[in-house]
Amino acid sequence: MTQGTTAPETNNNKEIDLLDLLRRVWDARRRIVKYALIGGAAGLIIGFSIPKSYVTTIKLAPESKNGSQSGGGMAGLAAMAGINLSQGAGNDGITAAIFPEIVRSTPFLLEFAEIPVTLSAPKGETGVQMSLFDYVTEHQKRAWWKYITAFPGQAIGWVTSIGRDKAEEEALPALDSVDLFFLPTPYRSFVGALNKMLQVEEDKKSSMLEVKVTMQDPLVAAVVADSLVMKLQRYMTAYRTQKTRNDLEQNIRQNAEAKLRYYEAEDRLVAAVDQNRTISSEALRTRIERLRNEREIAYNVYNQTASQVEVTKIKLQEETPIATVVEPAIVSDRPAAPNKMLFLVGFAFLGAFIATGIVVGKSLLVSASEAGTDTDLNSAELQA
Repeated sequence: MTQGTTAPETNNNKEIDLLDLLRRVWDARRRIVKYALIGGAAGLIIGFSIPKSYVTTIKLAPESKNGSQSGGGMAGLAAMAGINLSQGAGNDGITAAIFPEIVRSTPFLLEFAEIPVTLSAPKGETGVQMSLFDYVTEHQKRAWWKYITAFPGQAIGWVTSIGRDKAEEEALPALDSVDLFFLPTPYRSFVGALNKMLQVEEDKKSSMLEVKVTMQDPLVAAVVADSLVMKLQRYMTAYRTQKTRNDLEQNIRQNAEAKLRYYEAEDRLVAAVDQNRTISSEALRTRIERLRNEREIAYNVYNQTASQVEVTKIKLQEETPIATVVEPAIVSDRPAAPNKMLFLVGFAFLGAFIATGIVVGKSLLVSASEAGTDTDLNSAELQA
């Protein structure tokens, strides 16, 4: 009989403990609300301490090449000139998937250092103009706690700079003479900061590129986004047409040499004919015929190289990629971050959660201690 009544009593105790736990949480509602208000206030302080940032988004539709269309109606002319336009067709050499990696590369980011930007200004006033390097390294606002965390490093820098020549310390090499192996610290800081501000993503479903630039100034964000698209297009063109441009340069050089040889052969033939008009001999006729054959061969080579130049120019034009701007750069009028309401709700919930956790933890500790005391009393009674 004793064992039969143990299980119901245990279940009743558990049910009573749960109800008691809920009652204690309800009794501590004022404390929970107080913690929630404190958390919300902390969230607002953090939200207002974070500088505003603006995002400019540009959508690109890169040109897709089809191997079956390469060459078009020029296939016959290319074949006559000894060039196969279909060779390597369909292989662009660079795909949109690696553009995010290109944008994060140090040489690509360093090209933005000298871009001129103008800061936003109230209506009727002219904004301050500066380079993007100066804007990123000297005109970026930070939250107050970042100044505190950065103070030890700055103090160490001040101590170590004592006794140095300020002119030598502040001298910064020109961008075109920078050695990437020994990149100066200011340029390294610029690249690191700009790397977080630029973003390129590929939409695999639509094969479109989405360029996002995040800056604390909306006008600067739009200007940098537009420059980023232009640099991507130039990079895409230079990469995909590199071999064809090299072929064109070589064909132009060969055509110039062939033209010179043709003119020289023609001059020799004309000189031989003019100097020997009154002379009639088999040897002279043979020599003039040989000069005519040399001129004909030189002309054929010159004509063929000229055709190769024209075909290569057409091929270069066909291989030049075109990226259509679907969504252009627009100066944003609303900051993308921080979301102060999100900070308010999130920290208020966090404060309420912490207060509830404290109440529940204390209740469980009290219940555990009371259960231990009851167990000790029952053991003592059984022993007695």
